[in-house]
Amino acid sequence: MPEPTEDPPTSVEARKDAWRRTLQEMESIASELETEGWETVAIPVGHAAPEVPDVGEEGRFGFVHVIPGNYESAFREAFEADGFERYDVFHRDIGGKVFFLLQLLDAPSRNAILLAAQYDNRHGQSLRPVTEEEGVVYTHVQKLDTTHLGSFRHDEPGKFFPED
Repeated sequence: MPEPTEDPPTSVEARKDAWRRTLQEMESIASELETEGWETVAIPVGHAAPEVPDVGEEGRFGFVHVIPGNYESAFREAFEADGFERYDVFHRDIGGKVFFLLQLLDAPSRNAILLAAQYDNRHGQSLRPVTEEEGVVYTHVQKLDTTHLGSFRHDEPGKFFPED
């Protein structure tokens, strides 16, 4: 019987390091924005997953972010439907996991929401053709019990996927 294989030694450590760096970048960007006068909510997402239309809620697709309950009120206070027209995505692919930071900016209110998350790149690749066809991708934020807290529309879906 063959010996069980383990992840390469750097794989687990590299993923832990990538998550740690993603959180550090989130805190750094939040601090910069606050210095510039923005009200900032920085949330380490508990779980994120790409969702294609035929898997989740009918007609819904994009990235679903499950946030810890202790961030709910801060998110609700900052969120404004149809706001946050400015956004950027910073990501890195480490061993099949995509670690990313989504920066959402609402200039009129000077509110910023930062979401640090990770997802399995295999699942992201199933979402990519849908976003390319639609020309848009959505970010859906919810609680663990699936209570929907808000959604954001992004007109440049390519920003969410690592280059091949």
